[in-house]
Order: sequence, then C-alpha cells, then structure tokens
Amino acid sequence: MRSSVRMVTLGVAFAWLALVASLGWWMSQKIVASELDRLAASAEYEAKTTARIMDRLFTEMVSVANMVARQGLVIQLATRYRTDPPDLAELTRQQRAAQFTQDPLVRKVGDFMNELSGDLRYARIYMNNMSDDTVTASNWAESDSIVGMIYSGRPYLVDALREGNGHSFGIARLNKTPSYFVASRIESEDDQPLGSVTVKFDAPDIVPYLSGSHIALILDRQGRVTTTSSAPFMLRNASALLPPGSAPAGARTNALDSDEQPGAPLDARAVTGSDQWIIDGKPYLLRHEPLSNTQYQLITLASLDHLPAMRRLHLGLAGLVASVGLLFILLCGHVIGLMVERRQDEWYAANHDALTNLPNRRNVLCHLEQLFAQAKKTQQWVVVAFVDLDGFKAINDSYGHEVGDQFLVEVGRRLTMGLRQSDMLGRLGGDEFVVIGLIDPPSPADQDQALEAMRSRLAPLLIGRYAFSECCLDYPGASFGIVSVDPSISSTQTVLREADLRMYADKQARRTSRRDSAKGDAACETGELPGHDPRMPLPT
Repeated sequence: MRSSVRMVTLGVAFAWLALVASLGWWMSQKIVASELDRLAASAEYEAKTTARIMDRLFTEMVSVANMVARQGLVIQLATRYRTDPPDLAELTRQQRAAQFTQDPLVRKVGDFMNELSGDLRYARIYMNNMSDDTVTASNWAESDSIVGMIYSGRPYLVDALREGNGHSFGIARLNKTPSYFVASRIESEDDQPLGSVTVKFDAPDIVPYLSGSHIALILDRQGRVTTTSSAPFMLRNASALLPPGSAPAGARTNALDSDEQPGAPLDARAVTGSDQWIIDGKPYLLRHEPLSNTQYQLITLASLDHLPAMRRLHLGLAGLVASVGLLFILLCGHVIGLMVERRQDEWYAANHDALTNLPNRRNVLCHLEQLFAQAKKTQQWVVVAFVDLDGFKAINDSYGHEVGDQFLVEVGRRLTMGLRQSDMLGRLGGDEFVVIGLIDPPSPADQDQALEAMRSRLAPLLIGRYAFSECCLDYPGASFGIVSVDPSISSTQTVLREADLRMYADKQARRTSRRDSAKGDAACETGELPGHDPRMPLPT
C-alpha cells in the first residue's frame, strides 16, 4: 500500500505538472493574444489620429501658401520681379539680395512673411519668381537670409508653377535640416504665373505632433522616412513596409540636392500569417495609414519587445505555482503514506499473530468466509485442517517459555513449507494452528484419500529434531483434524466444529497409541508380553 501511495503521488504530481504546464501555456497565449489585440487597437487608433493631425497640418501649409500667394502685395511684388534681368544672373547671391532688399516692397512683404511664419511656427516662408530666384523671405533681414538664392529645378517649384501646388521633402541646402516644402503658384489677374510662395516646415518641428505610445513614421514616395518619433528610423528607407503598389516604381526623386539618396534600407521582413514585422531584429505590430491629398504615408509601429519578458513572467509564475503545488502534493503524499503505513500496521497487528506473524483467529475466520463464497462460485470444496501440538506444555515446563516461543515459530515455518499456493496457515492461539484451502470436489471413494494426502503433506514436517540456541529436542508430532465439506450444504461453524472434533479424536488415538507402545516397552523390559498371565511361564 505504501508503494501504491507513492505511485499515486507520483501520478498526481505528473498530472499536476502537466495541468499547470498546459493551463499556463493556454493562459499565457490568451494573455499575449489579448495584449496583441490591445496593441493593435491602440496602434490603429494612434495611426488614424496621427493621420488626421498630419492631414490637417499639410492642409494648413497648403492653405497658408495659397493665402500668401493671393495677397495683393505679394502679387504686386511678383509682377515687379516676375523674371530676373539678364545681368542679375552674373551677380552673387549676396549681391542679388542687396538689390532686392533695397526695395521697400520686398522688405514689407518679407516682414509680413516673418510675422506669419512666427505665428504658425514655420521654419520659413519665401517667394520665388519665374527665374527660380528668391525675391523675398521671412528671414530677409537675417544673416542666413535666402534672398537671392536660385532654386533651379526644385520639384515643388516646378509643380507649383505647372499645376498650382507642389510638395516635396528634402535636406535644406543651408542648414542641412530635413524639411517639408509646400508651394503655391502666384497668378496675375489674367491667370498667368508670376512665381510661387513656399512654406517650409522643418521635420524636427513635426515630431511633437507624432507623440504617442507607439513609433510613427512618415514616408515619402520613395519610402524614405521623412519624420519619425524614433531617431534610429530617421532618413532610413522603409519602402518594404508599404503595401504593394503604394510606392510606385520609378517615382521621381523629391530630393533637393542631386546627390541625396533614398536612404539606407531597413532590415524588415513580415511574419507569416500575421500583421507583425521583424525590423532590424526587433518585433513590431504595423499599421499603415495613407495621408490625404499628399504624397506621404504614415506607418505606426507598436513595439513587441515586452512580449518575451511577459512570457518569461508567465513561465516564472507557472513554475512557482507548479512548485508550490508539487510541494503540497508531495507533503500530502508523505502524510497519507504515513497514515496508510500506520493503518497497515494497525490492521496487521489486528489480523496477525504477534509471535509467528501468521494470520490470527480473526483473520482466519474472515478468510474462511471468503473461501466459502468463492467455493460456491467455483463449485469447489473447502478443506480445513486443525493442528494441535502434542506435549507443548511439557516443552514450556522443561525448557522455558522462550524456547516454547521459538518452537511455535519453527512449527509455523515448517507448516508453511507444506502449503499449496491457495492454502492459508493461521494460528488460532496457544498451540493450535489451522490450515484452510480449496480442493476439487472428491468422489465418495476418494474423499478420505484427499484428506490423507493433506495429512501426509503436513504431519511429517513437524516430526523430528528442533535445534535452538539453548537446547535441542526431538518432537514426535502433532494431532491433526482434517475435514473437507461442500460449501453449499455446510457452514463455517460446522466445518470448524467437525475439524476440532476430529483433531481431538486424533489426539486421543495418538495418546492411546503412545500408551500401548509404552506398555509394550515395559513388558519387554520385565519379560512379559501384552495379554500374558505373568504367573504362567514364558514360552521358550
């Protein structure tokens, strides 16, 4: 039973570990999936919100450029300096700026642009004529003035003169700042182009509009990151993150400088079957949102770097729960094992003889009841053999109770050697033993033969020398009462009573035999024969 408890404890322990492992894995998957859903919803919300902000910002830039281009003073100035005279191209920028700024109208329009750019926090507002020369600018009075700077071939200026509006992103020539450029055409009363007004917004000034819990990337048509809330992504090429067809091949460059490149590409690969990406070795959840009426697109990246730590936390918690549960199971198993062992000891003490360790009277009677029930089912007979040790009191009196106890133990051991596999040997008490078992139903002629066979198997085992540390003795044998009964017509009490009667009959017969044998021995010693009159002479 103790080993069974140990096996059950191990089974429960393994089942507990399997349960915690499977349940922990399932719960971790559910929590991680819930976190992914939360991140996806958050990224979706931030993408739409940021897209609306950026759409409004770019719309505002276009509106400001359009508003300035339609100012009367601006149109008047553009009409005055629609193109540069031939000799102006030979001058330096500073010389051209000096000529322009001598005109009070140039300064007045420049001051207007300066106030407007300061109010709206634009980097610069400036006006170019049809010769791409900067006639005035919001910084006309400063040392880094761009008045007189010729911006030939700039895409946003070309688009503005041709289509009315132009957009572009690039690195500013003077201060090397990544900037957005929005230009609007200046038109005469008869809709003839006179030049353009450009609003310049530096990319670093847009970053506060991208503040949020996730990374925001603004990409141009080349897929270059023009503005981002995470510095490592700035000016990198993220075209791999764009949906197919959103960055058309062959789109013309928007660079302000001819040597400007699309940017170092990101190491990006999509995770199959999900909207997750591995970018530069880190996992992200991606949301894409095109910006309205612009060439730019917005990508929102939700970092998944915390998910491995979350899974490790789940693993640690599962391990802690598994350890505590396992400790509890093992302790319970140990306690139950001790209880079972104690109950076993109590049951063994209640059902076994303390001296010989053989089943006691209670155990024998209980087993006999079971044999009767089994015999009725299997159509067998029950056999009972009572064994009474002749002369046991004399052994106790002659050699002491310690030798008597050793003798009883040895008798039990010897009788055990003669048992069949289905037999049970028990001690009823004192010097009485009993053997019970099942036999096949004997025929009337063979019934005594079956009983004699059992006697022949057991009785000789008790006859002979018994050697103990204190003494040796020769034992002549015990009395046997052997009975076999049909369980369907008999009972346990009946078979025990009959076996007991036969044992006493055998004991009486053995006593008579020993008494006659003793008389015969005495007659031999005196010269008499049994049944002979001593007064008559013995035959010669």
